[in-house]
Amino acid sequence: MASDTDARNTVRQLMQRFDAINCQRLGLAYVLSKRNPVEYAQLLDAAEAAIPSVIRPIADADALHVYAALGDHNADWCKAVLEMLSQGPINIAKDKIGIHA
Repeated sequence: MASDTDARNTVRQLMQRFDAINCQRLGLAYVLSKRNPVEYAQLLDAAEAAIPSVIRPIADADALHVYAALGDHNADWCKAVLEMLSQGPINIAKDKIGIHA
């Protein structure tokens, strides 16, 4: 089982990752909205449509492992979260998900 120090370190790393992702998302949204507000609105609609078919299945695959560990009192949930955080980037090829340029 994880110690208090391990748990705090894991949560700290998770929050740092969330903060970094949020900063990237907000920075990108700001730049795109200033550059072309009409196209930005279209991109928002397209992104919303991609969530159930592309984003949610990828996120759910990671979450299942972490949620299972969080629900199991004997599991090392810190290890499960750290494994998720250290797995590296997810690369999605547009030809694999049906997006055509």
